[in-house]
Amino acid sequence: MEFGTDGVRGRAGVEVTAELASRLGNAVARVLGTDVWVARDTRPSSPELAEAVCAGVLSAGGRATLLGVLPTPGLSVRVRDERASAGVMVTASHNPPEDNGLKVVGGDGGKLDRGTLAALTAAMQEVRELPGGSRRELTGVDEYATFLLGSLPSGAWLRGRRVLFDAAAGAGAEVGARVLRALGAEVIPFAGPAINVGCGAVHPEHAAKAVVEAHADLGILLDGDGDRIALVNAAGRVLDGDALLWLCRRPPLMVGTVMTNLGLERALAGEGIRLHRTPVGDAHVAAAMVELGATVGGEPSGHLVFSDGPPTADGLYAGLRALAQVSDLSTAGFTPSAQAHVALRDVALKPLDFGFVEASGGRAVVRKSGTEPVVRVMVEHEDPVVAAQLKDRVVALILESQ
Repeated sequence: MEFGTDGVRGRAGVEVTAELASRLGNAVARVLGTDVWVARDTRPSSPELAEAVCAGVLSAGGRATLLGVLPTPGLSVRVRDERASAGVMVTASHNPPEDNGLKVVGGDGGKLDRGTLAALTAAMQEVRELPGGSRRELTGVDEYATFLLGSLPSGAWLRGRRVLFDAAAGAGAEVGARVLRALGAEVIPFAGPAINVGCGAVHPEHAAKAVVEAHADLGILLDGDGDRIALVNAAGRVLDGDALLWLCRRPPLMVGTVMTNLGLERALAGEGIRLHRTPVGDAHVAAAMVELGATVGGEPSGHLVFSDGPPTADGLYAGLRALAQVSDLSTAGFTPSAQAHVALRDVALKPLDFGFVEASGGRAVVRKSGTEPVVRVMVEHEDPVVAAQLKDRVVALILESQ
């Protein structure tokens, strides 16, 4: 199995197995270094896979530190602060509970480049056993909460506010509620029956309705491993990653992806801010920020990266930064273009001319998903009816080419 845009994911016990996790642990210890820290989300399959990663690290003569349940950004921060060699997060992020996956971060807490990922993939083909392995267990919630509270802007911007908090029944539930209460918020917990099921940043409609019913001031929604964020205002309106980028805008340059809303690009241009687009994936966003000297970047999915923040996308941190900047969550000045999406299975990508979309004043993005076996089509236009019509024409052209 090869690493995609954000590690490996698949059906737990079928595609993502204990053997795969052990091989990865062995490879990480050999390729990146012997001090490897491991955390996991709340999926039923995650404890076994986390233990398998640790066993793999031990087999390569490394020291495995198991942190238990912790969001991906919490692991990233801990790896960086402890000057560890690497970290392995057992999670399938926003995927359903029957899936699982494995993410790897480097010693700086950031995501790995393609060359390093290729080296890990190659090293996993042959397990090499070395003497001297050791294992220990530590907690990570206290340290991560301390980091968040010490990194956020000062002020009383959350004190006394009723906040519906939906961590997608995932890794950020405990630490998120603790941080919100420490900031003075009255926390209203919200969760679905299982991780990412009817809850969280990927299914915000449920929490949005609950915000209105509970008369909450706002909602904060994470995904299963805590690296995505969506906010909900008191009226139940959902703010995605593009809206949060608008709230956190900083001149002269910001970084988005090919999926970033055209309306955001135009709104930023109106304030003299240029938007640089990258391929999908917060690793691409982070790399471009470093290269171009940008201070803020992100994706519509809710991955936001700050040059002065955590080493990888952190949903809770990003949401709180946005709230500290615009406490009423007003997005005045930004009008999103309408977007029409579809995922196509069993199709091959071929060179095609979609110039008719741009000629109509819209934009089309057709790409292979990095996390699922589908081709994703997105068409946007100021008019939602036109966006849907253009999307249908794009899909028809793709299907005709097969």
